[in-house]
Amino acid sequence: MAALPGPTPARPVPLATAEEGRHRRDRLALTTARTLRGFGAGALSVVFAIDLTRGGYSPLWVGVILGVAMGAAAAWAILIPGRIPWLARRGLFLVGAVAVAAGGFLLWYDLTSPWSLLPALFLGGIVAGGADISPLGALEQGGLSRSVEDPRRTRAFAAYNLAGYIGTAAGALVAGPLSAASITLSGLPPGPRDTTFLLYGLLGLTLIPTYLGLSSPRITDRTRRESLPLSGESRRPVFRLSGLFTVDSFGGGMTTNALVAYFLVLRFGASPDTIGVILSTANIAAGVSLLLAVPLAERFGLINTMVFTHIPSSVLLILFAFTPTVVLAGVAWAARATLSQMDVPTRQSYTQAIVPREEGAAAAGYTTAARSAQALGSPVSGVLFAVGGPWLAGPFAIAGTVKIGYDLALYGSFRKLRPPEERVATPSAGAPSVPEAVARR
Repeated sequence: MAALPGPTPARPVPLATAEEGRHRRDRLALTTARTLRGFGAGALSVVFAIDLTRGGYSPLWVGVILGVAMGAAAAWAILIPGRIPWLARRGLFLVGAVAVAAGGFLLWYDLTSPWSLLPALFLGGIVAGGADISPLGALEQGGLSRSVEDPRRTRAFAAYNLAGYIGTAAGALVAGPLSAASITLSGLPPGPRDTTFLLYGLLGLTLIPTYLGLSSPRITDRTRRESLPLSGESRRPVFRLSGLFTVDSFGGGMTTNALVAYFLVLRFGASPDTIGVILSTANIAAGVSLLLAVPLAERFGLINTMVFTHIPSSVLLILFAFTPTVVLAGVAWAARATLSQMDVPTRQSYTQAIVPREEGAAAAGYTTAARSAQALGSPVSGVLFAVGGPWLAGPFAIAGTVKIGYDLALYGSFRKLRPPEERVATPSAGAPSVPEAVARR
């Protein structure tokens, strides 16, 4: 008698498939974290400068405080990935999340006291200028690069940033109604206590389980080499890029969302609700532009996409300063946003492409830290805003001019240094070679 057939044994999952599954889940976790951080940064950008003014700070001090916040965040971005060798990447993620939470709670507790304000700023978790200028941004970019192969890298960065801009747009929309609410407790010192800061701190806490969900050792663990400085073959291009990003970021620091919100208040007397709609619309437009960046980069290359979409956006940045009404200002800012952010995923992808994978977080740390030049731009805007009159347009006119100069210098320096996927697609005998370690990615 023939034996009855037993249950079909489960077929083992191929290791490559299992690893790809972990990478897919980790990309989702990193994208979720970017969305949460974007939501907090979007809400903070609407109210931070306004709340500082309500707390008694002058326009000059508003610019200085915003500059200190961005400078501290960028300094931690270069310190955390490569200078704490005894802590695994998962631990670094958690340290950054705690800094975000602590910063939000301290600002909510007492914005007017230096004993609350300064620790909140120097912890590096306050990112009213932009969610990617932070230690968490550098860590996430390095992890995202390790979870995807070269041909899909730019597309992964586009999706990652798109989620972030959607979060930023949503945060800007809720900032107005949220700031009108008041949640306080007995025994707290008097002064402005914006609920937006409390929400920001809570968002920092939600990042902790998100990062704990990371599973792939390529993202959560570190090799010995990662605790060393950048290799000699990586150092030169990364430092050159960082120098150029410094120039671009100085211009960007003069026109961060928080300063745009402050400009709209000074120039047109705009309300937080109006500012929220303008910034939210611009962030949605910027998110759409990220989708366009991928086919453009695949067709024309990363550097060409970065430069030739950024120059027109800088022209619109200058025009924004001279619009006669708040409605036209909103239209101009949204139009600029449709072009200005195409260089974000392409810039991040290019940085990761020209270094070995294990140096990705360190490279992102250097280029992110270079964007600390935003800290220098904000006080300049504060001075011009304090003078008032026609000088209100000064930050945007100067920033647009600086950014155009950056684009031309970037094209002149890097147009021939192509990432691996572009060299395969369009080989050229005269093109310089990428480092050997990169070619083995």
